[in-house]
Amino acid sequence: MELLFVFAMILIVLYYFYQKRPKTHFPNIPYQDHKKHVLNYKKIKPNNKQPQDLQYTTYLLSLINELPQDEFILIYACLKKWEKQKEITLEEKEGELNIHFNKSYTNNYVEDQLFQMLYRLEIDHIVENKVISKWMEADFDKVVQWKKTYLKDMQNKIKQEHKFVDGRYSLEIYQDLENILGYKKYLDAYKEVETEEENIYAMLFGLKGCPYHMYTFFIMKNDDDKPMINSSLK
Repeated sequence: MELLFVFAMILIVLYYFYQKRPKTHFPNIPYQDHKKHVLNYKKIKPNNKQPQDLQYTTYLLSLINELPQDEFILIYACLKKWEKQKEITLEEKEGELNIHFNKSYTNNYVEDQLFQMLYRLEIDHIVENKVISKWMEADFDKVVQWKKTYLKDMQNKIKQEHKFVDGRYSLEIYQDLENILGYKKYLDAYKEVETEEENIYAMLFGLKGCPYHMYTFFIMKNDDDKPMINSSLK
């Protein structure tokens, strides 16, 4: 009996130290709990450090289901990025957006999938506003699939960096998400954004709408319970 008692005490002591051990670098953050915890986290403070990676920012927002419903916002963000990289030139006036192509490809594999969809629409290296609108209506499913690929690509990169293992995110990702939300608070505190980059992130954060509404639709269900797009652009 004494041996059993000693053995039990040893197990209790070992369990105590096990509970006190440093937490793993990959805390388990379930999706539903993650959103609730992060968005209500009291210590997130505004910060003016602008995110440098559009794709990573988009991925982080998707983790907490905070991406805007308007699919064209992400496309417009990519267009602005390509314009900055001199791959395209945008002509924006009177509520219309025309794309002038300076190149026929980009150096980013996943972004180039979107680039090629638009490039196939060009006539004399130009895609006009009305053509973009019709493309958004006709190929909406392809746009949604591209966004999924865009986010999946970032997840694969994070896995390669061992920041996402067995369904668990690293503390670094959690902290990056806090910084993203801090930047969102910073932009929300200033009603007038000053730079084009701030404007893009304000749209991604849902603080501003995209100036070019390429489609208007609402989702309804058919007999097969699949989403259908009812567009006003006919």
